[in-house]
Amino acid sequence: MSKVVGYLWVHPSSKHANAEIEAEKQAIASYCQANRLEMGDFVVDAGTLGAALERPAMKDLIEGEPMTVIVRSLSNFGRRFHDVATVLSEFSFRSIRLVSVDENIDTTRPEGQQLLRMFVTIPQIRSCVRAPKQEAAKTFVRAREVLHNGGACPFAYSLNEKSNQFAINENEANVIKRIFRERAQGRSLRQIANDLTSDAIATKRGGRWQANTVKTILENPFYTGDYHCQGKIHQDDHEAIIDRALFNKVSCNDSILQVG
Repeated sequence: MSKVVGYLWVHPSSKHANAEIEAEKQAIASYCQANRLEMGDFVVDAGTLGAALERPAMKDLIEGEPMTVIVRSLSNFGRRFHDVATVLSEFSFRSIRLVSVDENIDTTRPEGQQLLRMFVTIPQIRSCVRAPKQEAAKTFVRAREVLHNGGACPFAYSLNEKSNQFAINENEANVIKRIFRERAQGRSLRQIANDLTSDAIATKRGGRWQANTVKTILENPFYTGDYHCQGKIHQDDHEAIIDRALFNKVSCNDSILQVG
């Protein structure tokens, strides 16, 4: 059984922070008792602002081992749709089980898994939610021989021709993360492709997903930030979507990339 952790966030404007924390702890503890879950520690981000994934206690959660995180309500992830969607997407990517007491959500149940899949792939509702201010994008120093190499950009990337910097399409990047995560969990290429098509997610050319399309993505080291050109590997050429450990886990398995 995975570790069970209760997560709480208290907004800086709260006038009764201690009372709120105790009430939420009690609600989470009661849920665990009723559902025979062995309650572990509580972690609290109190009086913090900014992106949900940048809060100190939240960062510790997502950087640790996979676990079960219980919250009183999804509002613990923030007051905006963007905050909640970002955390759910990250939890899904890192195989963190989420339980929300008030909304009766458990991502180990079919309806909870469907909710996670929706948040991982849904386009951001920008007309309703203003995106938070973004930090200045990192500028990558690219080798001279790759600057004018040409060729089409892989799915989830675009190239700024003036700066010669690759930019990530966040919605498509979530699809890439989903493909690698599901393949590492043992799903077949055909199952992944069929689900992407069923979810109305278009390929780069706007068509249906095929097993070989998924296979091409899984074999492409470009998603780790590497650029292969003229027999050379240029590491950290651009921003990575997949870490090398996950890429190697998938690509080093002799059978995992067989179409099936």
